[in-house]
Amino acid sequence: MRMRNCGRRNQTDLLSRHAMLAGLAIFCAVIAPIAYSQQYRGPQPVPMPPAIQAPVDKPYPAGKIGLSVSVTDVAHRVIDVHETIPAQAGELTLLYPAWIPGNHSPTGPISEIAGLEVTANGSRIPWVRDRVNIYAFHIDVPAGASTLDVRFNYLTPLKPTQGRITFSSNLIDLSWNTVVLYPAGYFSRDITFAPTITLPDGWRFASALEVASHDGSQVRFKDTTLNKLVDSPLYAGVNYVREDLSTGPNNRVFLDVFADSPKDLAITPEELQLHRNLAEQAAKLFDSHHYSHY
Repeated sequence: MRMRNCGRRNQTDLLSRHAMLAGLAIFCAVIAPIAYSQQYRGPQPVPMPPAIQAPVDKPYPAGKIGLSVSVTDVAHRVIDVHETIPAQAGELTLLYPAWIPGNHSPTGPISEIAGLEVTANGSRIPWVRDRVNIYAFHIDVPAGASTLDVRFNYLTPLKPTQGRITFSSNLIDLSWNTVVLYPAGYFSRDITFAPTITLPDGWRFASALEVASHDGSQVRFKDTTLNKLVDSPLYAGVNYVREDLSTGPNNRVFLDVFADSPKDLAITPEELQLHRNLAEQAAKLFDSHHYSHY
């Protein structure tokens, strides 16, 4: 009998301990999250950044922007960009083109930009990327600075999975929108650029931009607006041929062909005639020329 009573007491004590532990577990499960949440509240919303200045139809007041592009690194297919942007002291937002010709969504290749550096009077200036608009960079222009030196690299795709391949060891198809930053707050037709490009030795080029000077491998173009710059891609390469498609002295049209190898420049008389027909029919249809030079 004593042993049975002792067993019952031990059993009762064991059940009591289980109940107490269970109660403690419930207490911890309820109280601990409350204490944790009071100490660590987790992510909290932050105020939205100010809206980027909307563009207005007036000239960029600080002056024209110098744009120097070098495509000489054919081994790595990296394009070096240097801009001299006139600016006034205070806040300035630079934009990378998001909406580009031939696209119906903001697809500017911002992910291919690297090494962005801004300096003024020889001193480096920090920049801050907008938390909402990934194409916008905010800069606080210091007092006494009238020009910003902006440098960055454009890393052209090396394989189709990275995007359209536009740069090889023998040619390049340069879209200017990939190598330019511009001040927010102005229509693209109101921002003037003075573009220059440095080509590999021996390369020829073609573009709708008008040439101001050509010194060896460096080509300086006449001043142009941002919208015309973006709408005037440049082609350059080692293997090049120009075909005359003109239908008369008042309708001068040329076909500029670039290729990776000389054999790829070949064009049959039939193919060439189709292009001549295009120039002839366009002149008859529009009875005018939609370009200012030949």
